[in-house]
Amino acid sequence: MPFTYETIDCQNPPNDANIRRIYCVVKAVFNNTAKNAKDIRNKAWQLAMQVNPHKANNATDTRTKERLILDAMGGVLSELAWHDYINRVFGQDTVSFTPFNTATAQIDLLLKNGKTIEVRSSFPRNGIKFAICNERYNFKNICKYENLYKPSEIDKDFFACVLFETQKKDLMQVSNIILYLIGGSTKAMMQDDTIAFESDLIAEDDIAQERTRYRVIRLKDALDMTGFIQYMKNMGYNEKTKSRQ
Repeated sequence: MPFTYETIDCQNPPNDANIRRIYCVVKAVFNNTAKNAKDIRNKAWQLAMQVNPHKANNATDTRTKERLILDAMGGVLSELAWHDYINRVFGQDTVSFTPFNTATAQIDLLLKNGKTIEVRSSFPRNGIKFAICNERYNFKNICKYENLYKPSEIDKDFFACVLFETQKKDLMQVSNIILYLIGGSTKAMMQDDTIAFESDLIAEDDIAQERTRYRVIRLKDALDMTGFIQYMKNMGYNEKTKSRQ
C-alpha cells in the first residue's frame, strides 16, 4: 500500500467557516484489484459473523452479506493501513495485529513495547478537508468510555483516526480505495477535560450499530501525523525512512 504525506491548510483559501490550522496527513491507496483484496473481504466477513452472528449466517441473503462486509471493511482497511505505515516508517515488526476477541475488548494493533493502538474510521461525505477543518462540523476522534475508566476493560494507549475519501458504498466496486491517516489522541489527551468530552453516539465503523458512550476529541484538537511521529519518538522509536512510496 503506497503512502504519501499531504499538507492541508484550513485557510487556503481563506474560509471563515474553517479553523486556522495546517495538518500533516498521510494518504494511503489500497489496490482493490490486488491479490490480497479477496483476503480483506474475507476478513471483513469473518469479523461481521462474530459481531452479528444472527444476521451473518448461512441463510444470509446476498444483499445483507454485502452490507455486513461493507460495514466491516472500513475497519479492516484502516487497521491494515496503520499497521503497514508504522512498520514502514519505524521498521518491520514495530507493530503487529492482534486477534479479534470481542467487539468491546478489541485491541487493533500492538506496538513492540506493549503500547496499544485502537483504530477508528469515518466516511465524510463532504471531503477530508471539510471533516478536519470545518469549525462547526469538525469530526471526532473517539474511544469507548469504558476503555478509559473501567478496570475490567483492556486499556488503550493511542486512538488513531482514519478518514476515507472513497465512500463506504463503493468499497467493493472501485479499483483503488483512498483513505487518509489523520493522526489521533493519546490516552492522556482523552482524559483531559479541557479538550475531551463524553458523547452518546453510533460510531460509523461500529459493525453492531449500537448507541454507545464514547469519550471524544474533535480532530481540531487531536494530533496530526507529525504529532503521531513525535509520540512514537518520545517512546524511543526512530524513523527508518521518510519516503513512503
